[in-house]
Amino acid sequence: MRSHAFALISCLLLAGCTTGEAAAPSAAPATTASPAPSSATSAPTPATAAIPTEPLRLTDEMTRPGARLRFGEKAIVPVRHYYPLLKTYAEGVLGIVVQRIQTTPGSEVQGNFDEDSRAVLKRHTAYYAKIIITNESGNAFSPGTPRFTGEFGDFGPAVTVTGEMRLPSCREGYPPDSDEFDRKGAEWKTCLLAVSSRSRPMTEVRYGGPPYGKEIQFEQDPSPDFNKHYDLGAITWS
Repeated sequence: MRSHAFALISCLLLAGCTTGEAAAPSAAPATTASPAPSSATSAPTPATAAIPTEPLRLTDEMTRPGARLRFGEKAIVPVRHYYPLLKTYAEGVLGIVVQRIQTTPGSEVQGNFDEDSRAVLKRHTAYYAKIIITNESGNAFSPGTPRFTGEFGDFGPAVTVTGEMRLPSCREGYPPDSDEFDRKGAEWKTCLLAVSSRSRPMTEVRYGGPPYGKEIQFEQDPSPDFNKHYDLGAITWS
């Protein structure tokens, strides 16, 4: 996972995106869907200019690829960020808790919308899930913009609204800097927001940062492309 200033405009996370959540979680117990990679990652280290020579890997304590969790259960995931201005890398371990999906009338969604978009919002429902991200490794690093998506079934949300969406009860906030996220247990509370119809609700939230999903590779990134080792299976909350 990369920390680029312009990556914040991507629909990876949170209240400005058009990925949503559903009204009711399933009662299935947490299961794992695929085996873990065989290699373990080394202990997180301070930010370094050294270019990584190995992909992110999972230790026994980390959540398995393809795992299905209940809302409220914590996933433990490795992350690696590249800071292009400093030309340094940092690795760490995140804890992620996705809370139960909630709903509110679409008319409650705020933003600089035109009259047509306002009318669309009034006819639809906002789905949102609060997310708690914690520093599990204890070293200083920024959590960046974790890659979350809401799942609506085969066709996605029933409506897409142009523009940044805001909801008072679903505050995204900005990812903390490394000097604010520098100890074990440091916490960032954020939120995922989407708008859809009642007939096409959001029922799951997925995390797809590497190694669970593919890495977003930019042309100017100096590190190798490790995607042949990634895309092992997203973590899903329902």
